Amino acid sequence: MFKTNGIFISLLVLLLFAEFGCKKDLLSTNQKDKLLFRNDTVFFDTVFTKNTQGQPRSVNKQVVVVNPNDRDIETDIRLNNSNGFFKLNADGVPGREFNNVRIRAGDSIYLFIELYIDQNNDPFSRPLIIRDSISFFTNTNQQDIQLVAWGQDANYFRNDTLDCNTVWDNIDKPYVVYGYAYVPEGCNLTIKKGVKIHFAPYSWLFVEGTLKIEGTKDEKVKMEGDRLQPAFEETPGQWGGIWFSWPSVNNSITHAEIKNATVGIYCDSASANGLPNVIVKNTFVRNMLFDGLAGRMSTIRAENSVFENCGRYTFAGQWGGNYQLTHCTFATYNLDFSRKDPTFVFTNRQRDELGRILNTFNFSGSVRNCIIYGSQLSELGFDIDQSKVTNLYIGGNLIRSEDESLAVAPLTNVINKDPKFINFAKHDFALDTLSGAKDIGEVLIPPVTRDYLEKLRDAKPDAGAYERFD
Repeated sequence: MFKTNGIFISLLVLLLFAEFGCKKDLLSTNQKDKLLFRNDTVFFDTVFTKNTQGQPRSVNKQVVVVNPNDRDIETDIRLNNSNGFFKLNADGVPGREFNNVRIRAGDSIYLFIELYIDQNNDPFSRPLIIRDSISFFTNTNQQDIQLVAWGQDANYFRNDTLDCNTVWDNIDKPYVVYGYAYVPEGCNLTIKKGVKIHFAPYSWLFVEGTLKIEGTKDEKVKMEGDRLQPAFEETPGQWGGIWFSWPSVNNSITHAEIKNATVGIYCDSASANGLPNVIVKNTFVRNMLFDGLAGRMSTIRAENSVFENCGRYTFAGQWGGNYQLTHCTFATYNLDFSRKDPTFVFTNRQRDELGRILNTFNFSGSVRNCIIYGSQLSELGFDIDQSKVTNLYIGGNLIRSEDESLAVAPLTNVINKDPKFINFAKHDFALDTLSGAKDIGEVLIPPVTRDYLEKLRDAKPDAGAYERFD
């Protein structure tokens, strides 16, 4: 009897060890085994209201975390930021961090994310867009779910196609673009004076219809990133830019301030029926990661405008086109960038990555009474096939260049004299008393009677966007 019981107990122990061993073996340690999420970003279109106790009402979202593998997975879960806006609950347990959370093979768990914002607080104490993320650490892998919420009472657009004849005129609440705002062919977007527009990273104003920006000297239209902290006040590359695409024509930008984008104003195609793709007047474009004003086979007019501190070009007229630039300032001093190319370029050749010419295009243009300056020895560059040039005039400009022929009659340019900007490091491109740009401009017909600040120009106009009076 004892022997029989002993055998039975031994078998039972073996079965228990086998069962334990099997369960242990069910836990995956394979780096290839990952979790699965339906979305990599969770958006909160925030409702700014309070409950009956006067507390901000929570906006709640649910996330399903799936283990699609044939073995169990253990993961550590962490809510990353400590801004207090988001709260996390994992399968009924509240917290910020959860360690060794086991998800059975082919099974899932639920995460509940809550957002608390009191809209009656000072809006400037909160960002326009609130961001956080949930990280999952599994078998040495890190996977993230991004959390994005609207942080202020504003006009929000997330990957939106705008209605025809849309007008943005609310100066009390900013307009915020996440992803893109798209003006379709045949439709108009008009932006009135004093409007502020903020863009999330990688966000664009994309135009195939027509854009009209109607700022004034005292109430400019301002376009910049959505980071309001002082550290981001002059940081390039925070958003995409304004992109005009075929068949968009007759766009106009007046008295705007466009800063901290990848490209300020970009036209990607030729003009329809010879109409200008865009006319830019009395506008300040600065701190672009790449280009300030750029066109490809485009027709562009710019007047009394400043394009400065760009990582590649303040102006680029590429693959031909027609460009009329008058009383503008183009300047980059390598404050934020290291560059080798000139800040201003005209090309009508298309080249491959080895520099071989693939095609040439028709080109015409004029640069009159402008300043083209910066930290390079030559800030004006050409790659031009003259046989495709119908008209090109460059006169009355102050240019930094090693090409002395730019200052030989009949050309009226001045080269390499210091423009003596008031303070280019602080984006002040008004002219000091002894500026080399003073009184060197040509008398234009018709004249540009006022400067960037809407001050009357005198009988001997200065080069650049600003007229100096003393």
